[in-house]
Amino acid sequence: MKKITLIASLAATSILIVGCGGGSSSSTTATSAKITGTVPGTLIEAFCDNNYYAQVTSTQNGTNQHPFEIQVPTGTNCRLVMTTNENDPANRVITPIAFSNGSTIVLNSDIDLGNIPLELSYQNADDKDGDHVVDTAFNVNPNGASVNNNPVQDADGNGVVDSYDDSDDDNIPNAYEDNDHDGTPNLHDDDDGDGLPDTIDDDDHDGNNDNNGNDNNENDHGGNDDNNGNDNNENDHDGNDDNNGNDNNENDHDGNDDNNGNDNNENDNTGNRP
Repeated sequence: MKKITLIASLAATSILIVGCGGGSSSSTTATSAKITGTVPGTLIEAFCDNNYYAQVTSTQNGTNQHPFEIQVPTGTNCRLVMTTNENDPANRVITPIAFSNGSTIVLNSDIDLGNIPLELSYQNADDKDGDHVVDTAFNVNPNGASVNNNPVQDADGNGVVDSYDDSDDDNIPNAYEDNDHDGTPNLHDDDDGDGLPDTIDDDDHDGNNDNNGNDNNENDHGGNDDNNGNDNNENDHDGNDDNNGNDNNENDHDGNDDNNGNDNNENDNTGNRP
């Protein structure tokens, strides 16, 4: 599991903002503050306490310093993640942002982060495990905002927001998995229409996202977890997938297990095939 390092680099209640191409839509029900700056063609995401999430893309302006503006709730712990080459999986560079002496920022008013010269070439990125999330956070000046190291949307406490963990170790972050196999990555999918991407949803309200491997009580909204990163229809809610040989108590829904890997209609629930 990746552990993010914080080093310095040269760089200067409920709200939802989801946008692309510099645009955004929003619904504001609490006090918010703006984070602005410039970046080289980038997806900017904010992950905050209380399961708040926002994303925008920087606005192309014919230069390598594209302006962006993203809103976050005031007085709330937030983390930023910025991604260059987002639509090119082979060259995608996902960069967690840190702030001087901490990874988490708390705003009470608007701030401008100035120009953030993010890495554009994956070949030059510090990513030892190959999941395209750089191992060293890019540190910027918080310009007067409060900073701390409180974890935000980070169930395993490894310094990476859950969306950018790689729960099944396939070198694809949870955000870019496609758990419902509809051709749209979790980050840009919203199957329940609640305005939150599938990678953020917590439908069982246990504080863990349903669409990554951190929710051990998904029980079975279809978030495909239930104690591992791939549910395959875990109908008996015992934490083991019904459709493979890991469930010794399938009892007979019929996920085709019952103490072996092929049930063939094990109707007497003895664990033996007829």
